[in-house]
Amino acid sequence: MTTPARKHIFLDFDGTITTADTIGALAQFALDTQSARGSDLSAAWEQVVKAYMQGFKACVDNHHTPSHQRTTVGQEVEFLRQMKDSEVESLERIRECEVFRGIGADDFRNAGRRLVEQGTIQLREGFHEYVSRRIAEGCKVWVLSVNWSSAFIEGACHPSVVSVIANNVGSDGSIVGPELFLSPRSADHRTLTNSVDKLDAMRAALQGEGFGQTTTVYMGDSITDMECLLAADQAVIMSDKADSTLLQTLRRIGTDVKHIAEADPGSIAWASSFDDIEKRVL
Repeated sequence: MTTPARKHIFLDFDGTITTADTIGALAQFALDTQSARGSDLSAAWEQVVKAYMQGFKACVDNHHTPSHQRTTVGQEVEFLRQMKDSEVESLERIRECEVFRGIGADDFRNAGRRLVEQGTIQLREGFHEYVSRRIAEGCKVWVLSVNWSSAFIEGACHPSVVSVIANNVGSDGSIVGPELFLSPRSADHRTLTNSVDKLDAMRAALQGEGFGQTTTVYMGDSITDMECLLAADQAVIMSDKADSTLLQTLRRIGTDVKHIAEADPGSIAWASSFDDIEKRVL
């Protein structure tokens, strides 16, 4: 008798599990914490954000092929991967700013839970029910995110218990990569910031499970999810509308995406909630 493939479900966090990006809420929590300790880092943080936006714009403007001329997967992947240096530089500015210095994992975990309870962070409809059903069916549910704090994600996802692959915050306020990226030959962690980082992390997680036959489902909402979406056996894009940046990008490079209610089985689809996805039993 053939053993059925075990299903591994990977969910992005910001904009997929949540209805909107949470980085601002995470940063504000850290700023408020430092302010309560007597340090006003708001001006320094504004400079970090400004420098990141400038770096992002430079990567876009200086890339050799403008977006309207990128019409293949290979061209778009090359564009996404060349942004890694700028992203790493931004993480170094975060460390120098010290906005996260001295904030422990429990603090981040409690903040994530509290911000959801307060409504500052909102989860998409049906998230907890979806996770509960899939785990009961024997699936493994992962959260794979470029967010800076895995503990923050764990708190926000409470009471659902998911396996989180994300960056972590060191005691000095530095952003370090997940443990599965830790090289045995180096004390340095590779940070998780980019589409290729996510793809490598997903593959490493699957390899670590040791299952020979798996079905991989990936759900995401942004361009950092693109490589995982294209590599998964089944894929869903979370979006509140049919023309999000990611959907437009995929269509530009030749991948048409329909709403999950109209999409063919096995094709990439888009949905606005986990309730929509539940109807396809992914």
